[in-house]
Amino acid sequence: MLLKELYDFALTKNLLEDPAFVKKAVRWIIQLDKEGQLIGEGPIETHIDKEKKALEFSIPKTTRPTGGGQVSDFLVDDIGALFNLNTKPEQELNLRATNNLRVKHDDFWRQIAKASTTTQYPAFALLLRFYKRLQGSPPSFLRLETSGSPKWMIRKADGSEIKLGSDLLTFSVDGEILINDENVVRPYWRQAYKGEVAETDGTAQKGLCLITGQQNVSIARTHTPMVTGLPKPARPTGAGLVGFDKDAFCSYGLEQSFNAPVSIEASKAYLAAIQYLSKQEDNWLSIGPAWLCFWAVKTEAISSIFARLLKQPNPRTIRAFMVTPWSGFQQPPNGLERFIAITFSAAGPRIIVKDWLQITVQDAESNFKQWFEDLDIAPYGGNGALQDDRAPLSIDQLACTTISRKSDGKFDREKLNPDLIAALYRAALKNESLPITLLKIVLDRLKANVAKNGLKALYDQSRFALIKLILNHQLRNEGKTEMKTHVFETDDPAYNCGRLLAVFDSLQRSAHGSSFDGSTIAERYFGSASTTPNTAFSLLWKLHQHHLKKLRQQGENGQRAAAKIKTSIIEIAGLFVPTIPGTPPQFSRYFTLVEQGRFALGFYQQMAARKAAIDEYMKKKKAGELKPEEIDDVLELADNE
Repeated sequence: MLLKELYDFALTKNLLEDPAFVKKAVRWIIQLDKEGQLIGEGPIETHIDKEKKALEFSIPKTTRPTGGGQVSDFLVDDIGALFNLNTKPEQELNLRATNNLRVKHDDFWRQIAKASTTTQYPAFALLLRFYKRLQGSPPSFLRLETSGSPKWMIRKADGSEIKLGSDLLTFSVDGEILINDENVVRPYWRQAYKGEVAETDGTAQKGLCLITGQQNVSIARTHTPMVTGLPKPARPTGAGLVGFDKDAFCSYGLEQSFNAPVSIEASKAYLAAIQYLSKQEDNWLSIGPAWLCFWAVKTEAISSIFARLLKQPNPRTIRAFMVTPWSGFQQPPNGLERFIAITFSAAGPRIIVKDWLQITVQDAESNFKQWFEDLDIAPYGGNGALQDDRAPLSIDQLACTTISRKSDGKFDREKLNPDLIAALYRAALKNESLPITLLKIVLDRLKANVAKNGLKALYDQSRFALIKLILNHQLRNEGKTEMKTHVFETDDPAYNCGRLLAVFDSLQRSAHGSSFDGSTIAERYFGSASTTPNTAFSLLWKLHQHHLKKLRQQGENGQRAAAKIKTSIIEIAGLFVPTIPGTPPQFSRYFTLVEQGRFALGFYQQMAARKAAIDEYMKKKKAGELKPEEIDDVLELADNE
């Protein structure tokens, strides 16, 4: 049971040791003096590194449900709660949202007024004095910029002004940040929190908790507090995991979360676990609308190893894992230790579990090794200009092969399908096959990229690695020869057609030279050659003879190059069904989807092998290390590749 795993994780990490507080990033500190006056021209900004990430504070956490937008946190919130301002001024609020904002704003200052009355602490009175001076107007350090899309600008203490994001703000009085005060503020909130819990427990139904198995415990009507700080598509105010808001979801007259009875304590624990995991780099990876969550039940360091493999599987990391996966450990971990993996997404205020699994560490290790073996494919040149900064074999990059790039060259990851990310995640951990239908999406994007960008499309190593992964799973299940890392000899017609197209394309470039600026054979014929090879290659076979003739007309070097290329063509043609010598091979009328994948790999690997040969040859030539017997007439003509 997933909730039980999360509950146990919370207990292991002592996440309920001080449940009245939670760690959150707070970007702005509004500084007040002993008179409740603003110090400086605006708030001070907190950040801890060059990326200017806001500093995390242990802030008060309410047990009241915040999803409705009418409940604020104590002493810490956004400009909506503090000043009754629309946090997204580019979007006009409807009547309901306006009312929710006003109620939340009133709730924020009501809590401070109550704290002031209860504690008689002067700092609370100074906050109320500051608020009273505003008289319902925005503070002086906030300005609504109306030119272009409306946005809030915030003036910092030093007078500089920047755009305000969806940031949290809090207060300091006379140099003391109130939420850090262990003398009055934090003890007060612990008592207030206990009061909220007692009030909830007092009105709660008693029953059996499905997570702990305990009987006659207070059952949570709604599971709170919401998990906050999650990226889109989660709601900024927070999201919950268990909820029932439609009659169709209810049974036997049970309403809300009584359909899945969980004790108040257990619900807080599993939500605290998700909140904690979402902040840990070794346990959480966000990819567009999906979030990958994972942990080893006992050994934390295992999660670190797997996190690197999921996020940044560069060649060095992969090579080290394949040889010595547990390097740095005093001894290998217990192979039977359980490893938990979840794929989350969200829809507004609801967290969605797309998939979850538990597996032994030794099985996860074995499956990861098979995963990277299947993905291993020789790159086309270096990383390439079109490659993102992430490693090409990361789940992020593999998933991005299904979407197009924006005008700035970056991926719009919000368009990724979370089900696809879940499938990739599961394939890596459980060695499960990916759906063949995924191949069509990847190949369609490849055909479009080749037609538009030519050989630049081959820098997308992720795409060809994913094609190889999909094909190898199917070939392995059928007991057939799997695709290799580099170009290889096979009698597979589709693969060899891809190789042949690559040779024809290189021949055309050599024949025309670097001055050629028209469409290449690959750009014009990749799509048709990969689907209806008989039609495409009947034309290409005649065309390549024209290019051979043109190359022979370029002197002795051209004649030797033409002879060498012709030999390559004859060698590949000889891998097809035997035909009359000197005649074209018998090409298939059409290729299936899987055959189109093998065609793409044949084309890519032939091109990658040629690119590697060109790069090595030119490197030696430039360094003056080329021996006379190493001069290659074909590679000498490769200036335009």
